[in-house]
Amino acid sequence: MLGNLGTLMRITKALITGILIFATVSLVESRIVKAWSYQEFYDQSDLVVIAQKFIAEDTTEAAVPPNLSLNVHVVGVSTKFRISGVLKGDRNLTWCILHNYRLANPEAPMIDGPMLVAFDPKAYPRFLLFLSREVDGRFSPVSGQTDPAFSVVKLDEMAQ
Repeated sequence: MLGNLGTLMRITKALITGILIFATVSLVESRIVKAWSYQEFYDQSDLVVIAQKFIAEDTTEAAVPPNLSLNVHVVGVSTKFRISGVLKGDRNLTWCILHNYRLANPEAPMIDGPMLVAFDPKAYPRFLLFLSREVDGRFSPVSGQTDPAFSVVKLDEMAQ
């Protein structure tokens, strides 16, 4: 009789554990994100630079990044960088403008949102940027606007 009770308890624990795992996993959302190598970044870039953020200004552009399951609203930003080294592209460039986005409402709760970029020159003075030229002369992250953080490598003070 006690043996049956012990077996029943083990089965009940296993069943509850399984239900909890299933419930937790079903709440998780994810999306496929390309795994880039530095060589792929370099090969697909029009411009690869080491640069320092100079100024960022919001644009009038509002958008929803592609490939997201949720309705995320973003605002366009033009971020001007002073170039300290050109690894690929026009070596005469001293400035470039990165076309990127920021969240329209950064306080909104979000699961599996875009990997946007923010530039804090106090925390990271320089950035390695892998960029594609846009038709208007600005540059965009080579990994796209949904997950531009892959195209922006934060460099610490040693990389000056």
